[in-house]
Order: sequence, then structure tokens, then C-alpha cells
Amino acid sequence: MTTPESCGSSNRDQRLSLVVRYNQIENAEFFAVLRVRIQHYFKSNELSIYAEDVAYAKAIVLIGAYALTYYTLLHTSAFDLYLILCVVLGMLKIFIALNIAHDAAHRAFFRNRKLNDLMLFTFDALGANGYMWKLRHVHSHHAFTNVPDHDADIKQSALVRIFPNSPLSGLHSYQHLYMPVLYGFYSLHWLLFRDFKDFINTPPNNHLTYHRKVELIRLILGKLIYFTMMILVPFQLLALEFYQVILGFMVMQMSASYTVAIALASAHVGEHAEFPEPDRTGQLPYSFLMHQLITTTDFATDSKLLTHLYGGFNHHVIHHLFPNICHIHYPPLTKILKNTCKEYGIGYNENKTLIDAINAHLQLLKSRSKNNLTVAMPEF
Repeated sequence: MTTPESCGSSNRDQRLSLVVRYNQIENAEFFAVLRVRIQHYFKSNELSIYAEDVAYAKAIVLIGAYALTYYTLLHTSAFDLYLILCVVLGMLKIFIALNIAHDAAHRAFFRNRKLNDLMLFTFDALGANGYMWKLRHVHSHHAFTNVPDHDADIKQSALVRIFPNSPLSGLHSYQHLYMPVLYGFYSLHWLLFRDFKDFINTPPNNHLTYHRKVELIRLILGKLIYFTMMILVPFQLLALEFYQVILGFMVMQMSASYTVAIALASAHVGEHAEFPEPDRTGQLPYSFLMHQLITTTDFATDSKLLTHLYGGFNHHVIHHLFPNICHIHYPPLTKILKNTCKEYGIGYNENKTLIDAINAHLQLLKSRSKNNLTVAMPEF
């Protein structure tokens, strides 16, 4: 069995050198029926798997709201209103990323590949790097969801104990208290460090030996433009002290951090989450499709508001099973999935409400402060 990253770099290198493979497909009839029913849904309703008018309209509204909020921010003279607008910008930043860039990374927004690649630049406009995010998300996270050392979103630092065979300290007894505070710095950490770290050390399972120079230019230029727009421009135009502008920027990033943390923690890191590991030969215990079912959790699927704001991220199981389908189709597809799972007696993971999902993650942090079941969480 594999061991966590903190147990030693040599062990981690050995695990990464494994050619990890999935098991032969089990429950073949269930997955065949599910696929046929999904295909029938699109055919009978004369729909494509890509974005429809609703998705286009929502994209226009979100980008327009972001531009209007930023314009208003540059024309305010009140510091308290400035902070409020920073909170709104932080939230809109995540909603744009999940509704537009996320689908574009999976080539699910447009039928045309080049248009999807173009829409992926919305990540760069928001301070992140679309190129690196796609490598991390599509080629690492989706390829080996929740597999330690192979899913780039599952790593841990000394501040948090996740795996049962990693060192346990007295500090971890309080991780359910201090980690939610540290989550507030997730976005800032991503913008300042994670993209550069991923560029130097390509996320697992990408098999890239180098990045094109144009991607380095894109990375650096994107950061410079974003920080200029969010810090230097407000400082030059507004009658605010520099520390007030920096405070507003920090508030913006904290708003973005907590907005995205809700989605990330709810989808893969609850108290009943599973994190399958390959054996010494690299063999995983499940087939790819069954692996996605047991490692992914839905939340609040009856909430139309959360579905629209989070780009269908709360319907995450169907997304991992059919990642090349645009998120606007997820609600009816999730119903098909639930009914088919019930019919065949296949497990389906769901937290009924957003509060339930958040509580499930906090319970995981509490339980991982003790020497018990194997779990993991997204990288901080």
C-alpha cells in the first residue's frame, strides 16, 4: 500500500513511479444502462451535450456583473463600500471560473476546441493560470480522483493530518478549528505560489518533460495584469491609503477562498469519503467508473440557486462520470443517475444540504485528529 507524502520523499517517488491502472469494469450492466439513458435524454429532447442559451446568458450576466462591480469599485469614495465590493468580486470570480472556465477545460462549453481554449483564458483574467489548472484538474484530478500522490488536489502539509499513517501531533487535535481559518488564504496561496510550483513541478500523470515558453509568458503576464488591475489601479484612482487597498485585496481573496472551499470540500472530502490506493503493482481496487462513484459526493442537488451559482458543481458525481457534458444538463442527468443507482442497488453519495456538506468536512477534520480511517483532502 502507498503511504502519505509526509512519510518520506523516497517512498513518494516510488509511488509516483508506479503505472497506476484501474480494475476491470464491474457492474457492467449498470453503467451500460446508465449511458444509454443519458444518451436517450439528449436525443429525445433534441439537445447537444454542450452549452445552450441558458449557459451563454449566464456567462454574459456573470462577466457583466464582474465588470460592473469592478467599475463601481473604481468610482467609490467610501472605504466600507470598497470592502463590500471586494467581497462581491471575490465571489463572482469563483462563479465565473466554475460556470465558464471549468466547462471550457473539459471542452464542454463549445463544440469548437479553439473556442473552449479561448474561454479558458477567463482563469488568467481572474489571476489564476488556465494552462496549469487544466493540467492539474483534467489530467491529474479527474484521471485519478482521490488517489494519494496521483491526484494533485490531494496533498497535505504538516499543519493538517489526513492520512492515518502520517505523524500525529498535539496540534492536529485542533485542526477542525484552525484549518477553516487557513482556508481563507486558499486563493492567495493559489495565485502567488501554487501556479508557479505546478509550472516547475508538473502535476502528476501529465508526462510532460517541458512547457512551451509561451506558457511561461502567459503565466507571468497574467499575474502582472491581475495584480495591476486589483491593486495598482485602485490605488492610483481612489483616495485610499495603500494599506486600505491591500486590505480590500485580501478581503477579496478571502471571499473567493471560502466560496471555492465550499465546493471543493463538499465534492470529495466528507467524513465518509473514500481514498482508494493502488497495491504494490499499481493496481487500483475498482474500475474507473466505479472509482468515480465512490470518491465523489453531491450536495444540495435540489437547490436551483446553488446549481446556477456553482456551475453544477453540487452535481459532482454525474460530472465525474461524464465530464464532457456542460453543467446546465446536470440536474436532469443526476435524477437519471439516482434512479438507476437505486434500481441496481449501487451506492450514491450525497449531502442533502450545503450545511450538511460543510459539517461532513468538519467531522472529517475532527476524526482525522485521531489514529483511524484513511482519508485525504484538497491541497492547501
